[in-house]
Amino acid sequence: MVAEGRISTGIPGLDRMLGGGLMSGRPYLVTGGTGSGKSLLALSFLLEGLREGEEVLLVAVDEPPNEILENVRAFGWDLSSIRTLDANPGTRAIKRMSDVQEIRALSDLKTMRDISSETRRTGDSDDISIQSIHLKLRQQMGGIHFKRVVVDSLTSIRRFAMKASERGDIQPERTEIQSLLRFLSESEVTTLITGTPADPMVLSPEEILTRGEILVTRKWVGDRSIRQIKIVRMRGSAHDPERRPFAITPQGFVVG
Repeated sequence: MVAEGRISTGIPGLDRMLGGGLMSGRPYLVTGGTGSGKSLLALSFLLEGLREGEEVLLVAVDEPPNEILENVRAFGWDLSSIRTLDANPGTRAIKRMSDVQEIRALSDLKTMRDISSETRRTGDSDDISIQSIHLKLRQQMGGIHFKRVVVDSLTSIRRFAMKASERGDIQPERTEIQSLLRFLSESEVTTLITGTPADPMVLSPEEILTRGEILVTRKWVGDRSIRQIKIVRMRGSAHDPERRPFAITPQGFVVG
């Protein structure tokens, strides 16, 4: 059962681990390696929003939105009402999957470069910085009150920022990521940001600005796949600190 002031992840077992769900209006990390199940967890969160009649947004960085949604088609989930923002370099379309209509972003790439020209000199035409991803997100969220947002994934966003840093741009990776996460927090939406675990010896900006982190792991023991989930941290909330098994079944993401 979801506690007052909380928002369900759409996964009852995870909600119990969280002490009744995520605290509403805050950003959280979902970390794990490739194939661990972090994107599926995040999509379960968006699906729950659709069931509640909420506006939800998927910001797709690693893969095109249609590919991410196609990956869960086998579960029979109806994700047709999810709004998606394709943040990949070279693309600038916001799509609504229900009618497959394509709506061009409010600013084209040239305009985005003009906006950021005061702080940096733009490189090749297919290069999009974290700043322009931030701009696209701000534009889309400016006209619609989203209750839930998923950014998949921070790993690729960080890679874009590192490329910019190598060219000698003024704003470093840390500042740009901090700016994006602060915007998400101030927008009062509950946000899940996927990514790979950070270096344990370095305090990353996402660790500073997000309110909690959920870690999903997968390892092979012989021919068996062992999956576990752990609440690494959760500010201002009691939570289950133990690792718990989970499974990806025909019903989706299930925490035992």
